[in-house]
Amino acid sequence: MRFKVVAFDVDGTLYSNTAMYLRTLPFALRRLPLLKAFGRVRRELREMRPIENFHRTQAELLARKRGISPEAAARLIQEVFYGRWEGIVRRVRLFPHVPETLSALKARGYRLAVLSDFPLGRKLEAFGLAGLWDYARSSEESGYLKPAPEPFLDLVRAFGVPPSEVLYVGNNYAYDVEGARKQGLATAHLTGRPKKNSVADFSFRDYRALKDWIFSSG
Repeated sequence: MRFKVVAFDVDGTLYSNTAMYLRTLPFALRRLPLLKAFGRVRRELREMRPIENFHRTQAELLARKRGISPEAAARLIQEVFYGRWEGIVRRVRLFPHVPETLSALKARGYRLAVLSDFPLGRKLEAFGLAGLWDYARSSEESGYLKPAPEPFLDLVRAFGVPPSEVLYVGNNYAYDVEGARKQGLATAHLTGRPKKNSVADFSFRDYRALKDWIFSSG
Protein backbone atom coordinates (compact mmCIF):
# COMPACT_ATOMS: atom_id res chain seq x y z
CA MET A 1 0.00 0.00 0.00
CA ARG A 2 1.25 3.48 -0.82
CA PHE A 3 -0.26 4.78 2.43
CA LYS A 4 -0.12 3.07 5.80
CA VAL A 5 -2.13 5.74 7.62
CA VAL A 6 -5.13 7.82 6.54
CA ALA A 7 -5.76 10.77 8.86
CA PHE A 8 -8.71 13.14 8.85
CA ASP A 9 -9.55 16.60 10.02
CA VAL A 10 -13.01 16.71 11.65
CA ASP A 11 -14.81 20.05 11.44
CA GLY A 12 -15.70 20.78 7.83
CA THR A 13 -14.18 17.49 6.69
CA LEU A 14 -16.32 14.76 8.22
CA TYR A 15 -19.37 17.02 8.22
CA SER A 16 -20.43 20.24 6.51
CA ASN A 17 -19.38 23.57 8.01
CA THR A 18 -22.43 25.14 6.35
CA ALA A 19 -24.77 22.73 8.13
CA MET A 20 -22.98 23.42 11.39
CA TYR A 21 -23.28 27.20 10.95
CA LEU A 22 -27.02 26.88 10.31
CA ARG A 23 -27.44 24.77 13.41
CA THR A 24 -25.46 27.20 15.53
CA LEU A 25 -27.02 30.40 14.18
CA PRO A 26 -29.31 31.18 17.16
CA PHE A 27 -26.48 30.32 19.54
CA ALA A 28 -24.01 32.46 17.56
CA LEU A 29 -26.25 35.52 17.27
CA ARG A 30 -26.58 35.71 21.06
CA ARG A 31 -22.79 35.64 21.46
CA LEU A 32 -21.57 37.38 18.31
CA PRO A 33 -18.98 39.72 19.94
CA LEU A 34 -17.52 36.79 21.88
CA LEU A 35 -17.37 34.60 18.78
CA LYS A 36 -15.64 37.32 16.77
CA ALA A 37 -13.10 37.89 19.55
CA PHE A 38 -12.39 34.18 19.84
CA GLY A 39 -11.99 33.91 16.08
CA ARG A 40 -9.35 36.64 16.16
CA VAL A 41 -7.59 34.85 19.02
CA ARG A 42 -7.41 31.61 17.05
CA ARG A 43 -6.00 33.40 14.00
CA GLU A 44 -3.33 35.03 16.17
CA LEU A 45 -2.43 31.69 17.74
CA ARG A 46 -1.83 30.18 14.31
CA GLU A 47 0.87 32.78 13.69
CA MET A 48 2.54 32.70 17.12
CA ARG A 49 5.85 31.04 17.91
CA PRO A 50 6.87 30.00 20.42
CA ILE A 51 3.87 29.23 22.61
CA GLU A 52 4.92 28.01 26.05
CA ASN A 53 1.43 27.10 27.26
CA PHE A 54 -1.29 26.97 24.62
CA HIS A 55 -4.40 27.14 26.81
CA ARG A 56 -3.00 29.84 29.09
CA THR A 57 -1.96 31.95 26.10
CA GLN A 58 -5.36 31.48 24.47
CA ALA A 59 -7.14 32.61 27.65
CA GLU A 60 -4.84 35.62 28.05
CA LEU A 61 -5.45 36.75 24.47
CA LEU A 62 -9.22 36.47 24.85
CA ALA A 63 -9.07 38.21 28.23
CA ARG A 64 -7.37 41.25 26.70
CA LYS A 65 -9.90 41.45 23.89
CA ARG A 66 -12.89 41.16 26.23
CA GLY A 67 -11.55 43.18 29.16
CA ILE A 68 -11.88 40.30 31.62
CA SER A 69 -9.50 38.23 33.71
CA PRO A 70 -7.63 35.28 32.15
CA GLU A 71 -9.45 33.01 34.60
CA ALA A 72 -12.84 34.27 33.41
CA ALA A 73 -11.73 33.91 29.79
CA ALA A 74 -10.61 30.33 30.40
CA ARG A 75 -14.02 29.51 31.90
CA LEU A 76 -15.79 31.08 28.91
CA ILE A 77 -13.71 29.06 26.45
CA GLN A 78 -14.39 25.84 28.32
CA GLU A 79 -18.10 26.49 28.71
CA VAL A 80 -18.97 28.05 25.36
CA PHE A 81 -16.49 26.68 22.80
CA TYR A 82 -15.54 23.33 24.31
CA GLY A 83 -18.89 22.61 25.93
CA ARG A 84 -22.06 24.06 24.47
CA TRP A 85 -20.62 24.36 20.97
CA GLU A 86 -19.75 20.66 20.95
CA GLY A 87 -23.31 19.84 21.97
CA ILE A 88 -24.65 21.74 18.96
CA VAL A 89 -22.12 20.32 16.50
CA ARG A 90 -23.02 16.78 17.57
CA ARG A 91 -26.48 17.28 16.05
CA VAL A 92 -24.97 17.80 12.58
CA ARG A 93 -24.98 14.86 10.16
CA LEU A 94 -21.85 13.42 8.62
CA PHE A 95 -21.17 13.85 4.93
CA PRO A 96 -22.64 11.04 2.80
CA HIS A 97 -20.56 7.84 2.64
CA VAL A 98 -18.20 8.77 5.48
CA PRO A 99 -18.92 5.72 7.71
CA GLU A 100 -18.72 3.20 4.90
CA THR A 101 -15.52 4.78 3.55
CA LEU A 102 -13.85 4.59 6.95
CA SER A 103 -15.02 1.01 7.47
CA ALA A 104 -13.73 0.00 4.03
CA LEU A 105 -10.32 1.55 4.73
CA LYS A 106 -10.14 -0.18 8.09
CA ALA A 107 -11.06 -3.51 6.53
CA ARG A 108 -8.25 -3.14 3.97
CA GLY A 109 -5.69 -2.67 6.73
CA TYR A 110 -5.21 1.09 6.71
CA ARG A 111 -4.63 2.66 10.09
CA LEU A 112 -7.00 5.54 10.74
CA ALA A 113 -6.34 8.79 12.58
CA VAL A 114 -8.10 12.01 13.48
CA LEU A 115 -6.28 15.31 13.91
CA SER A 116 -8.63 18.21 14.63
CA ASP A 117 -7.89 21.74 15.78
CA PHE A 118 -10.62 21.66 18.44
CA PRO A 119 -10.80 19.16 21.30
CA LEU A 120 -12.64 16.06 20.15
CA GLY A 121 -14.68 15.57 23.30
CA ARG A 122 -17.41 13.05 22.47
CA LYS A 123 -17.89 14.07 18.85
CA LEU A 124 -16.63 10.79 17.40
CA GLU A 125 -18.82 8.80 19.76
CA ALA A 126 -21.85 10.92 18.83
CA PHE A 127 -21.17 10.34 15.12
CA GLY A 128 -20.92 6.58 15.68
CA LEU A 129 -17.24 6.54 14.76
CA ALA A 130 -15.56 6.09 18.12
CA GLY A 131 -14.17 2.59 17.61
CA LEU A 132 -12.45 3.15 14.27
CA TRP A 133 -9.40 5.16 15.20
CA ASP A 134 -5.81 4.22 15.96
CA TYR A 135 -5.02 7.85 16.87
CA ALA A 136 -7.41 10.65 17.83
CA ARG A 137 -6.03 13.98 18.96
CA SER A 138 -6.55 17.72 18.94
CA SER A 139 -3.73 19.83 17.57
CA GLU A 140 -4.00 21.86 20.78
CA GLU A 141 -2.35 18.93 22.57
CA SER A 142 0.83 19.62 20.59
CA GLY A 143 0.78 23.22 21.83
CA TYR A 144 0.02 24.67 18.39
CA LEU A 145 -2.76 24.90 15.84
CA LYS A 146 -2.52 23.81 12.22
CA PRO A 147 -0.72 24.64 9.96
CA ALA A 148 2.13 24.57 12.50
CA PRO A 149 4.50 21.61 12.04
CA GLU A 150 4.03 20.13 15.52
CA PRO A 151 0.53 18.58 15.10
CA PHE A 152 1.52 16.83 11.88
CA LEU A 153 4.92 15.70 13.15
CA ASP A 154 3.33 14.28 16.32
CA LEU A 155 0.90 12.36 14.10
CA VAL A 156 3.69 10.85 12.00
CA ARG A 157 5.80 9.96 15.05
CA ALA A 158 2.86 8.16 16.65
CA PHE A 159 2.82 5.63 13.81
CA GLY A 160 6.55 5.37 13.22
CA VAL A 161 6.25 5.57 9.43
CA PRO A 162 7.73 7.99 6.87
CA PRO A 163 5.58 11.12 6.38
CA SER A 164 4.96 10.13 2.75
CA GLU A 165 3.08 7.05 3.97
CA VAL A 166 0.55 9.21 5.83
CA LEU A 167 -2.36 10.69 3.88
CA TYR A 168 -3.98 13.70 5.54
CA VAL A 169 -7.54 14.55 4.47
CA GLY A 170 -8.91 18.04 5.13
CA ASN A 171 -11.15 20.79 3.82
CA ASN A 172 -9.02 23.83 4.60
CA TYR A 173 -6.38 24.37 1.94
CA ALA A 174 -4.03 26.55 3.99
CA TYR A 175 -4.28 24.75 7.34
CA ASP A 176 -4.81 21.14 6.28
CA VAL A 177 -3.36 20.71 2.80
CA GLU A 178 -0.43 23.13 2.80
CA GLY A 179 0.29 22.51 6.49
CA ALA A 180 0.54 18.74 6.06
CA ARG A 181 2.33 18.95 2.71
CA LYS A 182 5.12 21.09 4.16
CA GLN A 183 5.89 18.28 6.60
CA GLY A 184 6.06 15.69 3.83
CA LEU A 185 2.62 14.11 4.25
CA ALA A 186 0.46 13.24 1.26
CA THR A 187 -2.79 15.20 1.16
CA ALA A 188 -6.37 14.93 -0.07
CA HIS A 189 -8.45 18.10 -0.32
CA LEU A 190 -12.21 17.96 0.25
CA THR A 191 -13.54 20.72 -2.01
CA GLY A 192 -16.08 21.39 -4.73
CA ARG A 193 -13.64 23.73 -6.43
CA PRO A 194 -10.13 22.30 -6.71
CA LYS A 195 -7.44 24.96 -6.65
CA LYS A 196 -5.42 25.62 -9.76
CA ASN A 197 -1.90 24.21 -9.29
CA SER A 198 -2.99 22.66 -6.01
CA VAL A 199 -0.29 20.92 -3.97
CA ALA A 200 -2.85 18.29 -2.90
CA ASP A 201 -2.27 14.78 -4.20
CA PHE A 202 -6.02 14.42 -4.76
CA SER A 203 -9.08 16.69 -4.64
CA PHE A 204 -12.58 15.29 -4.18
CA ARG A 205 -16.12 16.10 -3.10
CA ASP A 206 -17.52 12.57 -2.73
CA TYR A 207 -16.08 10.16 -0.17
CA ARG A 208 -16.58 7.24 -2.55
CA ALA A 209 -14.11 8.91 -4.92
CA LEU A 210 -11.61 9.28 -2.08
CA LYS A 211 -11.92 5.60 -1.20
CA ASP A 212 -11.48 4.49 -4.82
CA TRP A 213 -8.43 6.74 -5.26
CA ILE A 214 -6.76 5.43 -2.12
CA PHE A 215 -7.38 1.83 -3.16
CA SER A 216 -6.07 2.51 -6.66
CA SER A 217 -2.92 4.17 -5.32
CA GLY A 218 -1.45 0.80 -4.46
